[in-house]
Amino acid sequence: MENPAPLPDSAPEVGPDEATTAQPPVRYVLFPRKGGWSSFPYPDIAALLSIEGDVYYVSSLTQTEDVPSVITVISLPEAEQLLLEPRTVAVVTHPYWLMATASLEPDLCIVLLPEPAGDEATSPLWESSISKLVGIADLVGTSSETRYMKLLFQGVRAVWLGGEDPTPAGTMQKDDLEVPLRDYELFFLHALRQILSGTLDSVTLLQCSVRADFYRQLRSKAGAHETISFLLAAYEYLLEDPRAIHSLQEAFTHAVMNGRSDCVVSHYRFLSAIHARAGKLEDALLVYGISASDEQERHHYEQLCRWLEAGEDQLVRAELLRINDDYGNALRILDELGGETARHWKFRIYQETGRVEEALALVHAIDIQDDASRRDYQQLSGSALALRGERHGAVRHFLETALEDEDALARIVELELLDHAVQQLLGEVP
Repeated sequence: MENPAPLPDSAPEVGPDEATTAQPPVRYVLFPRKGGWSSFPYPDIAALLSIEGDVYYVSSLTQTEDVPSVITVISLPEAEQLLLEPRTVAVVTHPYWLMATASLEPDLCIVLLPEPAGDEATSPLWESSISKLVGIADLVGTSSETRYMKLLFQGVRAVWLGGEDPTPAGTMQKDDLEVPLRDYELFFLHALRQILSGTLDSVTLLQCSVRADFYRQLRSKAGAHETISFLLAAYEYLLEDPRAIHSLQEAFTHAVMNGRSDCVVSHYRFLSAIHARAGKLEDALLVYGISASDEQERHHYEQLCRWLEAGEDQLVRAELLRINDDYGNALRILDELGGETARHWKFRIYQETGRVEEALALVHAIDIQDDASRRDYQQLSGSALALRGERHGAVRHFLETALEDEDALARIVELELLDHAVQQLLGEVP
């Protein structure tokens, strides 16, 4: 793969800018996974952070084996105090730190998602914690390209921490040393500096462009392929590249040839998002109608047709994007649109993507009219209180609905499980 072009207004060599040197160093507080430093999922990113500022590692063990000398080991209470200080960033590398870190309300939160270990992959707590953790993050890094793609469609500021090319794409200066950086390290470093300075994201489109180029080259070597062509189509879609239609049609054709029985929904339906984003709503609706797989979806298709006839173009567009998991662009449309319907739809998206506080902020008194809506509101309020660290209030809200809804009891159990998980992450219990 070719080296990526430098980011706009920056050379491949990355040196400290004047604004950074004029301020005290940023402090990064690492919330690790259990198993000590040898289990830390992103040591290369930790090394980058240690060049950029002071790095601290949260553990109950004062002597933590193999932690690099440039990293200071601190206790959880010390981390809590440190995060009250300005220019201090929480760096969360395991989703079970969710409640512990969210309740601290750090000014900036970076989430570095690890791959699941052991039975974590099958635990419902794993995905629900990731969803809520991503909801409070300012930047997310992941080594899973599938996860990265999902985050981009959600509108999350994310960096894929992987790549096929081991050669340096640039360098950064540390004292008299020139440190080589791989492309994903360079992307992460620029994304980090952008969130610290409050500047707009210019990294996502560049990394998407690099990934699209990679899959385009791979396809030219290996030929048309269901997976390669689909991933290329997804990146081209994110880049608003009109070639996405051809790539998707190619992926769908090969899915059919491979005997995929679900490919009308898994592949062909995505064409409705491509058309919708391009403003071709009639074409988009036609595709969605063809892909409607059950009575509920066919009814929804008919409803969308009526909305389009009534001139509700933007609502139809937003809904077609949401159906295709493009929550980020759907939200942007709904933000511009305004109105009660847009508010309700934004609430649904926030709920589906774990953005608890934003969902709660959209609830009006008029929405709570019956037992079901009151129960949902209590659970949402309980989740918000839990994230704020108000545990007793959260449990009270959950208990008030527990007799009518077993899910409320599950939320209380989750709190207990996360408490125990934090003890494990700190090394206090096996």
